[in-house]
Amino acid sequence: MTTRRICLGLFIGLLFASVCLGADPRKEFDAQVSHVIVKLNRQVEADSEAPMLLAELIQREYGTSEDELEWAFKHSVSWGEIAALAYIQRTTGRTFEAMTRDEALRDFWSYAEKAEMSSDKMARNLENFQKTAERERNSRIFERLRVSRRIQAMPDLGSGFGLFQEALDFRRIDSPRPTKIHTVVSGKAKGDQ
Repeated sequence: MTTRRICLGLFIGLLFASVCLGADPRKEFDAQVSHVIVKLNRQVEADSEAPMLLAELIQREYGTSEDELEWAFKHSVSWGEIAALAYIQRTTGRTFEAMTRDEALRDFWSYAEKAEMSSDKMARNLENFQKTAERERNSRIFERLRVSRRIQAMPDLGSGFGLFQEALDFRRIDSPRPTKIHTVVSGKAKGDQ
């Protein structure tokens, strides 16, 4: 009986270990990076100001020069791919042109391994960059909405303002008029003696 339990426990343990270790880090990396690239590309398609925003963010976050961005734009590199290349450039110091010659755009995983980069750090950094770009875009949209509506802030009048407002509200209430008149019966009510 105990031998069966031990064998069953070992079998379940091996099955669990094979499932846990079976996760392919390359597939996870490719999925994360392609997800970021697609989201950044969609952001550019949806908003006409997104290319300028992404160019500013890439220059600020990764220190990419305008010449590199112009080269990428002339060679039809998408904005998501530009962000990935900018991260690699910051890490390795290579130019966009040299990286595309080495086919970094086709397989970021292999390029990162050849350059001895951490693929986990690259995936996390690109996700953080995408979230930052999204936050910046939303902030700009909300700022445009706020400015376009020209809502003027009300001055703080303190607690006296509430009393003043109540007085104004009570003035608008019509004088009380009875809406229904009840006749009073002088007889005894049921149950009274």
